[in-house]
Amino acid sequence: MHHHKSNLRAVRTHFGLNQIELAHYLGIDRSLLAHAEANRRPLPITATWRLVPLLSLLPPPRGTASPDPLPPDPAEATPETLDALQWRLRVCRHEANMLDFKLGRQLPRLLAARHRRVLPKLLAALPPQPPLPALLDIGPPPAGWADRQAADAAQDLVRFGQQARALLEARRAGLLAEAAYLAEVLGEAQTT
Repeated sequence: MHHHKSNLRAVRTHFGLNQIELAHYLGIDRSLLAHAEANRRPLPITATWRLVPLLSLLPPPRGTASPDPLPPDPAEATPETLDALQWRLRVCRHEANMLDFKLGRQLPRLLAARHRRVLPKLLAALPPQPPLPALLDIGPPPAGWADRQAADAAQDLVRFGQQARALLEARRAGLLAEAAYLAEVLGEAQTT
């Protein structure tokens, strides 16, 4: 009786077995299993008999087992895995807080850069000032000062502007989502 290679491979994949492990269970040599998987040789009747229960444990259409995933095994929640998840949760929260801090510090600089960017237009739109007494004559502002401020502000707009903030906010949102998921998983792991 030939077993289609997909049945043998399906059993190995479903249970995470290599050819040596499945061959050992079936009571045959690995090379015979490899030949059977390639449809070059049939499985012995004893190996076929041992394979039938494993095939029945596969989800449909090959077997009759429920296609629903199994619940987590308590052996998955070792102190080491829980420690790793808790550490990653702390890292995510810390990095999200650092991004909050960075975004908070950048906002005033962004607003100031936007104001500097329109400074030449704002100054030009002001009505002329009344003349000062001769004693207090301080002269006109330095030529081109407002234009230089506007030009320098363009660099800050790139560093702190909408696109830069969007990237930081996206990173922060991702970290918070990861932290929320980890907190949920850790809550479930600690109750089992």
